[in-house]
Amino acid sequence: MKRLMVVFLIIGMMLVSGAFTALAAEEINVIYMAQAAYQPDEVRDMADLFEELSGIKVNLEFVKYDEQHEKVVLSAVAPVPTYDVFSLDLIWTAEFASKGFCVALDDYITPEVRADIAPAIMDAFVFDGKTWAMPFLANFQLFFYNIDMIKQAGFTGPPKTLEEMVEQMKAMKKKGIVKYPWTDSWNQKEGLTCEYVWLTGAFGGDTFDEKGRPIFNTGPGLKALEFMVMLLDEGLANPKALTNDEPAARDDFIAGNAAFTSNWTFQYGSMNDPAVSKVVGAGKMGLLPVSKDVLGKYPYDSASVSGFQGAAILANSKNKEAAWKYLRYITSPIVQRAYLTEMPVWTSVQTSAYAMTMDPVIDIKAKEIASVHHRPKVPPYPEVSSILQRYIHLALEGKMKPKAALDKAKAEIEAVMGL
Repeated sequence: MKRLMVVFLIIGMMLVSGAFTALAAEEINVIYMAQAAYQPDEVRDMADLFEELSGIKVNLEFVKYDEQHEKVVLSAVAPVPTYDVFSLDLIWTAEFASKGFCVALDDYITPEVRADIAPAIMDAFVFDGKTWAMPFLANFQLFFYNIDMIKQAGFTGPPKTLEEMVEQMKAMKKKGIVKYPWTDSWNQKEGLTCEYVWLTGAFGGDTFDEKGRPIFNTGPGLKALEFMVMLLDEGLANPKALTNDEPAARDDFIAGNAAFTSNWTFQYGSMNDPAVSKVVGAGKMGLLPVSKDVLGKYPYDSASVSGFQGAAILANSKNKEAAWKYLRYITSPIVQRAYLTEMPVWTSVQTSAYAMTMDPVIDIKAKEIASVHHRPKVPPYPEVSSILQRYIHLALEGKMKPKAALDKAKAEIEAVMGL
């Protein structure tokens, strides 16, 4: 039914606008991550419909998130590129733009389009005054909790603060409700940086200042890492979190092996799918809690981390016009309206009566997206994040004290950034 609805709506739109003219024998190559975002079957479905409408063949390659950066870079510097289109993580915007790896899209993006996308989302893909990707995915982290476990522990609802969450987790452990109440994605990958960023926000701060200088080794950043270490030391967080990626953390939760986790928007759909989830009805989604000392600082007493993705065109692509047609299609309001498993980038879709009817938690998503903290937009971001991941993980493993680990990370990052 969803596929038919999309076909009818899009065909009608294209017939009116004349947007597509079939380009005979054209094809494009697209790389996309198969992890915490639109799932491969959804992206494949979008591509199939685009092929039917445009006559342009789409060759899709799905890779793990941490494999994508290197593959795109190799394609960008190759005499014959492997890809035409790729999903641009907001943290790569400065690097890819400064190195000339992708095409500026300002000539394609109209003022009407910009007006319908929140500045926080659109600006994520702006560097040096130009726009380098069309926003595709408004991803961010949310709070997932098991209401049945909370009630079994003697509480009436989810925690509003981190301190209340710890109190609930200790009660769950004491009563034998769950061995490890918290699970997460704390393996030494980009997801660890994301978790650390939102927790730093939950303690009232950011990891870098407004000038892009690291400030995480004192205050909120130090409290965040000390909190993570405490959860492990007191047996509240599953040690498996140290090797989990986001899908693994989701799987822990939907198997009923955890009461709480933070994760990206994709977890909501899996949590309520009886084919894979053991917590249907018990699993709920809400706003990430903050420290009690931060209450009143943020509009919704929550802090999250952004993971926005854009669709971008490689500068050495030989099929730029066909690539733009594909970008325009997959990022269009009418397509995102049909795939509400993820948060649409368009304000008009987010606030539509249809979206509010089809997605009963879109109001929660709207509040959480207003509470996001960003990772720094700096050209050497991959090196910066790698350093941060390494030292945070050493602290989580108990091999370094949190303060010493963050001091060392800050010194190395400053050296990489030439500060």
